[in-house]
Amino acid sequence: DMWIWFPNADGRGYLFEPCDYGVRVVLDVPESVDKVGFIVRKACSDPGGTSWGSATKDVDADRYADITGKVTEVFLKPGDSHMYLSNDHGKTLFEEKKFTLAGITAMNEIQYFLNPATRIESLDQVRVTADGQEIPVTGLSSLNNNVVTGKITVDGELDLSKVYTVYIEGYGETSAVPTRVFDSAEFKAAYTYEGDDLGAVTDGETTVFKVWAPTASRVRLNLFEAGDGGEARETIEMTRGDQGVWSAEAACGHGTYYTYTVTTAAGTQEAVDPYAKAAGVNGNRGMVIDLKSTDPAGFRDVIYNPDLSSYQDAVIWEVHVRDFSNKLAASKFPGKYLAFTETGLTNASGLPAGVDYLRLLDITHVHLQPVYDYQTVDETHPEDQFNWGYDPKNYNVPEGSYSTDPYHGEVRVNEFKQMVKALHENGIGVVMDVVYNHTYDGNSYLNKIVPYYYYRYTNDGKNSNGSGCGNETASERAMFKKYMVDSVTYWLTEYDLDGFRFDLMALHDVDAMQAVETAVHTIKPKALIYGEGWTGGTTTLMENRQMTQKNASKITWTGDAIGGIAVFNDTIRDGLKGSVFDKTGAGYINGEATKTNANNVIFGLSGAKKEYKQTWSVENEMVINYMSCHDNNTLWDKLLATCPDATEEERLRMNRLGAAAVLFAKGTPFFLAGEEMLRTKQGDTNSYKSSDEINNIDWDALTPDSEAWKMVHYYANMISVRRNNPFIKEADQRFTLLDGNAIECIWSVTPEDGGSETILGIMILNPTDEEIKVQLPEGRFVFLTGSDGGFADGAGVSIPPKAMIFMVPQM
Repeated sequence: DMWIWFPNADGRGYLFEPCDYGVRVVLDVPESVDKVGFIVRKACSDPGGTSWGSATKDVDADRYADITGKVTEVFLKPGDSHMYLSNDHGKTLFEEKKFTLAGITAMNEIQYFLNPATRIESLDQVRVTADGQEIPVTGLSSLNNNVVTGKITVDGELDLSKVYTVYIEGYGETSAVPTRVFDSAEFKAAYTYEGDDLGAVTDGETTVFKVWAPTASRVRLNLFEAGDGGEARETIEMTRGDQGVWSAEAACGHGTYYTYTVTTAAGTQEAVDPYAKAAGVNGNRGMVIDLKSTDPAGFRDVIYNPDLSSYQDAVIWEVHVRDFSNKLAASKFPGKYLAFTETGLTNASGLPAGVDYLRLLDITHVHLQPVYDYQTVDETHPEDQFNWGYDPKNYNVPEGSYSTDPYHGEVRVNEFKQMVKALHENGIGVVMDVVYNHTYDGNSYLNKIVPYYYYRYTNDGKNSNGSGCGNETASERAMFKKYMVDSVTYWLTEYDLDGFRFDLMALHDVDAMQAVETAVHTIKPKALIYGEGWTGGTTTLMENRQMTQKNASKITWTGDAIGGIAVFNDTIRDGLKGSVFDKTGAGYINGEATKTNANNVIFGLSGAKKEYKQTWSVENEMVINYMSCHDNNTLWDKLLATCPDATEEERLRMNRLGAAAVLFAKGTPFFLAGEEMLRTKQGDTNSYKSSDEINNIDWDALTPDSEAWKMVHYYANMISVRRNNPFIKEADQRFTLLDGNAIECIWSVTPEDGGSETILGIMILNPTDEEIKVQLPEGRFVFLTGSDGGFADGAGVSIPPKAMIFMVPQM
């Protein structure tokens, strides 16, 4: 079939129908759409549907059709990445001559990209102009070669604030835009700014505004009385200084709202300051803020020093702010930051809910899904939409829909701090989900201020789309790396956070992530840093520079840090319960206890050590082990989808078996909020904008006799056993595959002089539908979990179907 997407329409498959040419897809699009993306898919498991399943691309590229007029026809050949036009409905095909990109690559150089290839035989066939004046062309790298690209050298230095037009005979003309010039030694030397004073800095009476805009010809500061509505009360011309920093001083202070109007080669655009720390409603204006005035009483006095000697001591619970309390009737602040400040809350059955529930569960960290200011929920009517928030708008501003007053920028800052303070007082750390890899759209505030600098582009001038969200940022650029480091440092110090989770971390280069690690762990050595070691699509960033699972061990630790940067372990995730990309595909715990899946589980249990033969590995157990997160099915929904004929008790056994593997593995255990209470999203595998009914935690589903409440206690007990038996995290392991691919894991220590080993603990995972009996080493062992208690000795032990036992030597 053909997978098609365009603005305001999610991608989906469209079936081919026969036609005189061969086959065709006919698509109606709104008049406002001028470009449609498409991929020809082969081997579709869901042709014409919304899932990729087993589908593959016919060519390794996303393609785009420019929509012109009422009817646009594009012709394709199988396996050929070119697009063709025809004047006779496909009988004769020809390639349109397209001038796809003219990119400024050096201060005196412009690279052109054409399709199809052409031979330029004279410099007279090329012209470069600016402001109506022709710029002498002194060289062409592709002269007399039949190619699609070449570099034009001009006389003198280009002014990046001007619009240059490039003409090539037979292909017409296009405007030149800055591209790799940003990576040139000349640009870096002239415009890399290392100061720490970007943004709005106020002393109460006056405020100094600074913004980095090296390609701008003019920047104006607009001051407003409110965060929305009304005209600017004053507009001030800003002054250009060294390294491309523009500045202005104004007689204003806390509570003044502002924007910048920036004129560049891309035109004149209004933007919010990327370094703004507060904003008006919907983040359309930045706000000057006295941050000290936003501290709750005693905020800086709460000393939260978690008992962590390594990342392995953490247990992470991932939750969306709105999901946490929106269906909690006892809360005075449903769906808000302040719900995390409430204690003593109970559900309809009188069971602990909210923060009291977290204390019972005994996790160490709450991982908050995006809480920076994001685009897709209207803060004036937040109840009308739901979104996970992976669509950044203002990186350094808290999201306003979670505050009680989104109109006054200081309120969201104060209430966010109240949330952190309350969680710290309850012994719980706060991890922030950060999404620096892309923005809501490619013309973000960053791009309006310095067009083309903050993003990666393909050779046809389009945004590189390794995020799958339409654009990706360029962390390898000095000023975006600085921005990332400045941003995490700000959140860490101003809000006293305890860690960061990086979305699609492989879109960031290793050097940038090393800079993040150094900055964070210099300030807070016990902070957690972890992320997804993969991309969401094809990126232009070189693979050896990507912060992937394979490259994670390149990160060095700073000072007294308890870890470096950990990566999510999708190997144990899919090994335990089946691939997230296959709705009905099962794994080790739910019916597919194959040797491959067993080895994938062992890889996870080992902390992702390289000796267990995977395509990637890490050092020092820098992995996040998990079965479910906000993406894809909840664990309970996955078990329902893969085992529709199983009894509830059988699925409960599967759940417990998987939880045991995650919680007794080396590395850091992580789970989706509610996994431990059999949370369902009614089979919705991508609920990022689904209803509250689908997404919110149903606290009232917990009753004293419910299986969900029993499972909560199972998780809490397992967390306690992990915490009270440090050898799980520290001692050597050896693994044996038993009948039915049951896994035996033995933790032990061996004296350095080569004496007899001492067994510290034994765990056996039985994924089969039969009880198995296992011979044990000599000695007497005490069951700690996975059984009703009792002892076992060398005569052996029986493990029920789809169950786990964990035992230690009797003292």
